[in-house]
Amino acid sequence: MVRSRPVLRFCTSLARAAILCLPALMPAAVGSQPGERLTEGRVRELARRSEAQARGDATELVLLLDRRVRERWGDFESFPISIVRREDLLVTLTTPYMGYRLAVADHLRTRRSLGTIPWIDAATVTVSPARIGGPDIQDVAVSRDGREVPPLLNRLRPMTFTNGNGETGVMHAGEVRFPMSAFVPGAVVAVAARPREGAPFVYTFTASELETLK
Repeated sequence: MVRSRPVLRFCTSLARAAILCLPALMPAAVGSQPGERLTEGRVRELARRSEAQARGDATELVLLLDRRVRERWGDFESFPISIVRREDLLVTLTTPYMGYRLAVADHLRTRRSLGTIPWIDAATVTVSPARIGGPDIQDVAVSRDGREVPPLLNRLRPMTFTNGNGETGVMHAGEVRFPMSAFVPGAVVAVAARPREGAPFVYTFTASELETLK
């Protein structure tokens, strides 16, 4: 593994993972309301109602929130989707509700207010190098039916990494945000992670996957 200056840490506790995995085993609710748009305001309202009903139980809060979201918008992906997963590189996609519920579980461990949890209204592709000498991703693109969608924000930057042997290398890391409209079902949607050398890594979503991106 490599570490950057500043050190980038990507860790998830087993306890948090157990909490977040529980809703994924539940079937999608029937009677969802596909015409209603999932928004920050609506999700925060449901989170407040779930918090009041959970009475301090963090696991119950997440379960209640997930249940209410499914009732209105159908099933969803619970964890970031791996665009590239290798020993030397990890590239993931995180959508707004996916990121919010992960942050909810994180904040609850420290007993902080739900109101302080950020909402990122974008699909975020995160590039995390894991080994010096691995693919150096210099560009990330999202396309719909072959047409590239301009990013909202690009924070993919060259950083200096150091491994356990004291070797250093400069590789790109960070995130690129795209509008959620790029992932609306009804088109061929793909994410391409383009390295400095070699062919790009391309992940093409199925129609059913696009339905669960919220």
